[in-house]
Amino acid sequence: MIDYVWKSPKPPPGTKRRALDRLLPENFKYFRNWGFTIYRTYYGPESDEPWNTLLQALTQQSRLALGYHEIDRIREKDWRWTRGYGKDEAVYLGRIEIMKRLFRLFPREDPSRLAGLDVAGIRKLCLEEGEQAESEKNMVGTRLKFVLVADEAVLKDIANDIFVVKTVGYDWDPQQHSYSWGWMRLATGDLLEFWEMILMADEIDISKYRDIYFEGSEEDLEKHVWTGAASFLPLGDCSRVQTAREDDEYGRFRFDP
Repeated sequence: MIDYVWKSPKPPPGTKRRALDRLLPENFKYFRNWGFTIYRTYYGPESDEPWNTLLQALTQQSRLALGYHEIDRIREKDWRWTRGYGKDEAVYLGRIEIMKRLFRLFPREDPSRLAGLDVAGIRKLCLEEGEQAESEKNMVGTRLKFVLVADEAVLKDIANDIFVVKTVGYDWDPQQHSYSWGWMRLATGDLLEFWEMILMADEIDISKYRDIYFEGSEEDLEKHVWTGAASFLPLGDCSRVQTAREDDEYGRFRFDP
């Protein structure tokens, strides 16, 4: 993952330069943030608290989700560990910590422009805005054209301890992507997995809507929560409250011997 957020300056043409050490503090400036812009479209009574709770949950759980890569048995199966880092655990874990520090949300709040907007309205707004703020331009993934949305249903769910958020693709085409509605409800702890999925889809040039397909109606989609990408690790595992079980071979937590 860290390769996608690293952007060091290119040396002058015809010259060579040693690769920069990504773990040195003075080189941190060459990393780009990763994350999402999130739009708030509901401003009803007592909605401020669930909005703030949602922002905190997305940030904290996305950083916790990166902890999946810190599990010993997961790390030992990672080709980047076996080949790329010479089995230097400090370097491996240091890069995960950098990814945690680089996560950002860019909240958009404006009742005069955003209140009551539905998915189609958000798409239209995103396409009309075109240019992002400078801080967002420096964020990996803006080219993927996905944003988060906190509408009335989302914020009322948060108020009732149901931690979900909507993700909306604003370049969705109903003919080209007829197998998907172009948006999905995510558990807040699955944001990292979703980000990795759409980034990888872009890298290998396949549809980023493939893993958010839905065969039911758009009305039914309001009750559905994304089950994850079939080809990705369950990264949200580390961001949820769980109980250790002696018979659970793949769970995040185990009893000490």
